[in-house]
Amino acid sequence: METLEFGTLKFKDEREYYIALGSFCNNKAFSISYEPNKSTGSYADAYRMRKLSTAQDLIAPIENAIRTGNRINSNSYVEALIKKHNFIQNGKLIYGSLENVIKTVPTKYVADFIKSYQNSASIDNKSVVVYEMENIKTTAKSLKKVAIPKASSKASKLTIGAKKSKTKHDYLKESIKNIDIGERGEKLVYEQEKKKLINALKSGKKINIKECLKWVAIEDDSAGYDILSLDINTMQPMYIEVKTTTYSKSTPFYMSQGEIDFSKKNASNYHLYRIYNLKNDVAEYFELTGDISKSTKVQIDAVSYLVTIK
Repeated sequence: METLEFGTLKFKDEREYYIALGSFCNNKAFSISYEPNKSTGSYADAYRMRKLSTAQDLIAPIENAIRTGNRINSNSYVEALIKKHNFIQNGKLIYGSLENVIKTVPTKYVADFIKSYQNSASIDNKSVVVYEMENIKTTAKSLKKVAIPKASSKASKLTIGAKKSKTKHDYLKESIKNIDIGERGEKLVYEQEKKKLINALKSGKKINIKECLKWVAIEDDSAGYDILSLDINTMQPMYIEVKTTTYSKSTPFYMSQGEIDFSKKNASNYHLYRIYNLKNDVAEYFELTGDISKSTKVQIDAVSYLVTIK
């Protein structure tokens, strides 16, 4: 949970916090600077956030914090921007590039962050780039489990490894698309696990579905896994990480250090479902279990954590 109070700048919840972050990231809405007042014999050194004339549609916590001269005085908040959200201090100027700041935003708040970034400033219409949730053409309504595939010579040629330079528009479009695809894959797994538990309950298993089944990533995308379920044979919890692609089974995928560490600590209960061909009527998936870092089926790049099938 982020700190939500910074002097006069106060947020009621995390969603509001990340909406505000989108506004402060837009340099058409706010300028942020460092004022070394001590060197001039004046007050203590301070950071200043100034609302610009082009700013608009700001949420109440921001408007309520604005003081004389359209300034917000909150050293602690600007320090948080630098330490937690990849803002850069260059001399007296402080700013955050959209491509870097968005990396610090939890998945569930990315759409709010982007919308706030878009709407927080009035700019020349000719230079406006609208970032919308892409309508990804996926038709999969169910999943089919298959064996772990063998490595494909085509894997290295896939777009995931491309080094083509991206524009800001490309970066955001790709980020939103990946979030949407990921959520669709998680939903398929959640529904499959729900059906499994309902059938187990009907067959006489004594289980509480509400306690056994949770879509964890919806509430906390830093937990190290996405879906909590139950192994109906061992009656032990299942920690399911879902990695989804619209491409083929040989497409590499990324894991975070946190996800890999979680698989190490919970090896006996850890399951990774790799869903592919999401555009088909029935998407397919294969399963990796245990400590992913020790799996003989995959190779993990030590720097980027790109996972490929051996």
